[in-house]
Amino acid sequence: MSGIENTGPQNAGPDVTQNDEAGIEELLRQVGARDEPAADMMQEVEAAVHAEWRSMLQERQRKRRFVTFGIAATAVLAVGVAVLGVRYLAPTAPIQVAQITRIDGHLLVRPESHTAREIAVSQHVFSGETIQTDDRSRAALKFGDAVSVRLDHDTIVKIASADELVLTAGALYVDSQAQHPQELMIRTDAGSVRHVGTQYQVRTHAEEMEVSVREGRVMIANAAGTSSGVAGERIRVTPRGEIVRSKVPAHDPSWRWAAHTAPLFDINERTFAAFAEWVGRETGRKVVYASNEAQSAASEVTLRGSIAGLDPDTALSAVLSTTQLRRYETKDELIGITLASE
Repeated sequence: MSGIENTGPQNAGPDVTQNDEAGIEELLRQVGARDEPAADMMQEVEAAVHAEWRSMLQERQRKRRFVTFGIAATAVLAVGVAVLGVRYLAPTAPIQVAQITRIDGHLLVRPESHTAREIAVSQHVFSGETIQTDDRSRAALKFGDAVSVRLDHDTIVKIASADELVLTAGALYVDSQAQHPQELMIRTDAGSVRHVGTQYQVRTHAEEMEVSVREGRVMIANAAGTSSGVAGERIRVTPRGEIVRSKVPAHDPSWRWAAHTAPLFDINERTFAAFAEWVGRETGRKVVYASNEAQSAASEVTLRGSIAGLDPDTALSAVLSTTQLRRYETKDELIGITLASE
């Protein structure tokens, strides 16, 4: 049986005859050599191949750019998260809110989550810090340009912010100049006190609050609502939220501790009249003059020296001894000034 079983090309085997080889050669001569493609066809093919090659390169570049953009976007997102974390998750830096102007004894300051340390005059306190006096110490602080805050014995107060204090024990006195009003809120367990331009003190004990108003007006808020207090009133807020009112004159002995803790008044190059007005404000009394001549002399006398370490009444006596002015007997709520010759 003749024929080829394998269809793939292979060397002539023993079954291929010479006649077969001769027939193949004749067929090739008749067919001839394969024609070359036309030149314009070759250009079209080359153009098509080149276009396909460019498309392949652009696709690769697009994928690379996408991957690069993805990495860059991830990096930007990571940086953004880090920035937000620093801004919103990191603890807020404390803010300088007050300066120590006087210390009688020792004054301790305790930053949040830190050990208490002793603080000195002219140093600053920051938001979040707690300051504390003991049974032998008092202190005064200055908030801004016009608010003086004094701390009585055994007082603990937290400086929540530049306009908010939290009183947990003891008492504090606030003197806010009316010509430069600055709001300050005092919070206690029994309620809160807010003022604008006044003198008052707040004392707290066993969830009870007592507010004494020396000058101006205050607003008191507690669980029962809000109420006001005016000069000459003492308002007691009981643990049950009840309001009990009584009278307290501006020169009452209960204010004396605050006058003894007043920041130093520099008398150098100040007139006697200005000094006398300071004494009057610190002691809750009004300065009156026996005559126009005495009042003129008080406005013309310029003082020298220092009253450091003296309370207002003692300082007044010491300064009067260096002038031609004297003090005369008056009602308790007045300070009477006259000339020595009168």
